[in-house]
Order: sequence, then C-alpha cells, then structure tokens
Amino acid sequence: RTFIDGLALQTWLSKIEYPISYLDFEWDTFPIPPYQNMHPFDVLCFQYSLHIERKNGTLGHVDFFGTGDCRKDFIESLIENVPKEGTILVYNMDGAEKLRLIQLSEQFPEYEKDLMAICERMIDLSKPFEQGIYYDSRMRGHYSLKNLLPVFRADYTYEDLDIQNGMSAVYAYRNYEKSSASEQADIQHAIRVYCMMDTYAEHVIFHGLQHQLEQYQKQIMKSED
Repeated sequence: RTFIDGLALQTWLSKIEYPISYLDFEWDTFPIPPYQNMHPFDVLCFQYSLHIERKNGTLGHVDFFGTGDCRKDFIESLIENVPKEGTILVYNMDGAEKLRLIQLSEQFPEYEKDLMAICERMIDLSKPFEQGIYYDSRMRGHYSLKNLLPVFRADYTYEDLDIQNGMSAVYAYRNYEKSSASEQADIQHAIRVYCMMDTYAEHVIFHGLQHQLEQYQKQIMKSED
C-alpha cells in the first residue's frame, strides 16, 4: 500500500537543517485594493502559525493574528520570530507563502532583505508527494495536508476543529470586525487553532517521512542479509 523511492527521499531529507521552522499563512484576497501599494487581487496576510523544532526535540509555537492593515505588524512579527538559521518547511510554498512574502517585499521594500532571506531558506514539504517519491494508497491521489495527516497520525484530525479549511477561515475573518467582542474572541481562537493545526501537521508529516525511510532502510538491510 506504500511506495517509497528510498534514495530520492533520503536525498530530500538530507537538506533539512535544525532548527526546523514549520510555517503557514492565512490571507484574504481583495479585487479592489483597500490599502496603499496593493494591486488588484493582491492578498492581505492576517495570520501566521510557526512551530519551531530544536535539535534536542523541543517544539515551540508562536503565531500572529491581525485586523485592518496589519501588513507591517505581520512582517515585523514574522522577522522577529522566525529563527535566523535552519530550514523553513512550508507546504506548497511557491503558490502560497513564498509568493505572499514576495508581494509584501514589493509593498514594503524596507523589509525586502529580511523577507527574501526567509524565502531563501524555505523548502517545500509537498515535493516528496507531488513528485511521487512517497505514495500511500490512503492518499487516494491527493496530497493536501488534510489528506496526509491521517496517513501519518490517525489520532489527529481537522474534523474536531471549529474551522476545518482555509475558506472557512477567510469567511470567519471577514465577519470579525462586525461581530461582538465575545464573538471576536471565539473567531480569533478558532482561526489560530486551525492555522496551528496546519503547522503541526507539517511537523507530523516530516517526521512521518523520516520514520518511513528508516523502516524502508531496515527492510533493505534485512533482505540483503
């Protein structure tokens, strides 16, 4: 039920350096630019989640949630919290987080150097699945985080969350400012938990790949004996 290109997976995993940052953004898209230096259909990042794993195995978490024109606060918080060394693992980064940082660097050129330094250390966690290096039949031909998480950890699921997908997160965010104070607290908590689940899923999947490679290598050694 599982296919592994052992050599390719080993090569990919060898590129990962500690501390490992697991990063995910949430954003909204605006056909009509609401803020300065934005173009039609640019996005505004209002949330990030960042799990940081040290070489000794400790796992910490920080995040950001903002409303209105929170772009500079988002940038400054991200630059402050992302470690200055190590790998930044992002899922499907080229069409998402990396593109968001490029847009922000164009809107705020004073932060371009720091934002591009983050981009340069990003590695796309989706590649082993996109390129067929690893495949499990339970994926059913799909390799989104939500499809992959139960393959590696059946005890974790998005189904237990108040917000279960990105579109629901955006819908909740759009209703935030017109909600009551208590409703705003619930909305913010739900969005933050959802985004945190994404970065924790990245952590689970990365270590799942490591474990699968170890098992594969043991089987190869056993067959050679």
